[in-house]
Amino acid sequence: MAAGSDTRGGGEDIARLSLLGFPQILPPDAAIAAHVRSQLSQHARLNPAEQEAISLRQRQLLLELARRHSDVWRARLPAVEPTRDPASWQAVPILRRAELQAAGAGLRAYDPARTPLDVKAAHTSGSTGQPVEVERLLPVYRPIYQAVSELEKRWHGIDGRSTRAVIRDMPDGEHRQVSLDQKVGRVLVRNIIEHPAEALLDWLRGTGAQQLITLPSMAARLARLALAQGGGPPLEKVLTVGETVDPEHRRLCAAAFGARLVDRYTCEELGWIALQCPKHDHLHVLSSLVHLEIVDGRGRPCGVGQPGEVLLTGLQGYATPLIRYAIGDVAEWGAPCDCGITLPVLRRVLGRRRNFLRMPDGSERLARLAGDRWHAAFPQVAEFRLVQYGDGIIEASLRCTTPLDAAARDRVVVFLQGVLGHPFDIRVVETARIDWGSRQKREEFIRVDTPWPGPVRRET
Repeated sequence: MAAGSDTRGGGEDIARLSLLGFPQILPPDAAIAAHVRSQLSQHARLNPAEQEAISLRQRQLLLELARRHSDVWRARLPAVEPTRDPASWQAVPILRRAELQAAGAGLRAYDPARTPLDVKAAHTSGSTGQPVEVERLLPVYRPIYQAVSELEKRWHGIDGRSTRAVIRDMPDGEHRQVSLDQKVGRVLVRNIIEHPAEALLDWLRGTGAQQLITLPSMAARLARLALAQGGGPPLEKVLTVGETVDPEHRRLCAAAFGARLVDRYTCEELGWIALQCPKHDHLHVLSSLVHLEIVDGRGRPCGVGQPGEVLLTGLQGYATPLIRYAIGDVAEWGAPCDCGITLPVLRRVLGRRRNFLRMPDGSERLARLAGDRWHAAFPQVAEFRLVQYGDGIIEASLRCTTPLDAAARDRVVVFLQGVLGHPFDIRVVETARIDWGSRQKREEFIRVDTPWPGPVRRET
C-alpha cells in the first residue's frame, strides 16, 4: 500500500515538473489550443494576399459543406466557386436574421440522426427582438475560443497570474483560470443586474484586481462614481465587450482607474470577430476565423471611411454555417495599421441599426448621446434613455436625483434637439426607475417601429 502511494505521489511530481520545466509538456486540451494560437499568431502577420487566399479556401469548403448536408442551403446557395472567381462571392445572398430564425435547424450542416457530433446550441439575447439559435461544433469552437483569449493576453501584455474582476450577467462567484502556459489566475465575478453600481464599485475596490471585464456603459458608470469619490482602484486594463465603445468611455477609464480600455468585438452567433490593436484604439478583424464584409444599402463593398452594414461568415461554422449573415451592426473600415499586425482594420463599430436616429427625410444618423454632455448640462440626470417611435416622436426617460422644474424640462428638449441636429417632437418623462429590461446591455438610444404609446398631443 505504501509503495503504491509513493508511486502515485512520484507520478504527480513528474507531471507537475513537466508543466513547469523545459520542454514544457502541456495537457492535451491546452496543447491543442496552444497550437491553434500559434497558427493564429502567424496568420496575423502574413501579407494580405496570403490571408485572403486562406479565407477564400475556407469559404469554398464551407459552401461545399453547406450544400452537401442542408436542403435549405442547397436551395439558397448559387453554384459559385470563390477560389476560382473571388468576385462571385458577391452573388451569395445575404442571410437576414429573420431568415435565420425561420430556417432554424434546417441550416444544420449535418444529420444528427446519422452523424452525431459534439455540438452545443448558442442562443442570442434577443436584444433586437429576434432571438436566434445556432449550433457550435465544440471540438473546434473550444480550442479556438481559448486560443484567441490567450492571443489577446499576449497582444496586450496581460499576465496569466493576474486577478480579473468580471461584472456581467453571470452568477456571483470565484474561479481559477489556467492559461496555456499553466499560469493560474483568479476570476472574481459579480452579476451586473443584481447589484447596484455603488455596491459593485465597493466590491471592485476590495478585489485587488488588475483587470476589469464588463460592458462599456458599466465601466463608464463605475468610473464616474469613482471620480465623484476622488478616484477608483488602480487597474491595468478595462476589457469591454457587448456594446459600442466611444472616446468618452476610454477617457473615463483612464481618469478613474489609470487604465487603458481594451475592446473586443464578438457575437453570440459566431464568437470572436475582432480584437483591439496593441498600439491603437481600432480593431483587427480575426480574418482567419471570420470573413467580415461592410456593404452599402445596395450590397456593394464599402471603402475605407464609409460606414456600412456588417456581414459575417464564420469560417469554422461546421455545425450551423452562417454565410454572409447580416448581424445588424454598422461599421467602418480603417487604413492598414503600422503595429506589425496585417489583419484588416476596423476603424470603428458604430452600433446596431436600431441605434441610428431616423431623420425626417428618411436618412439615418448615429445618435451619440455621450454622458459627459448630460452631466455638464444637467448634473441631476443620473440615467437617461431615448426611444424614437415610428411616428417620429422621441421619448426621453430620465431618472433624476432632484426633480426637474418646467423650465429645466424645456431646456432638456432644446438640449436634445441640438444634440440630435433637428427640432424633433421630444416628450420628457421623469421616472424613478428606467426599464432597461432583463438584459445586461443598456442601449441609451433605440428606434422602434410602433407609434408613441403616450397621449396624443392636442394643438391649441
